[in-house]
Amino acid sequence: MQHTDLQGDAHYAIWSDRSVIADCLRTMGLDIMAAKAVHPETSQELINSFLNIIEKEAKVAKRHDVLDQLYFAGLIYG
Repeated sequence: MQHTDLQGDAHYAIWSDRSVIADCLRTMGLDIMAAKAVHPETSQELINSFLNIIEKEAKVAKRHDVLDQLYFAGLIYG
């Protein structure tokens, strides 16, 4: 039973991270990427690329709201 709880926690953590990334992508007007971010079959490598895109574009656009959202979700540091 404990193993199932750990799996559930892991799935929730992945879903939560992807949801934050999707929200940030939508905020930045990247709706197609946002839809892919929450799709379960999207690779973690692509999710990491999305996160890098968001971080770079948000810094350029001075979107501190987006950067704060990623920071507080523990997806970026600094």
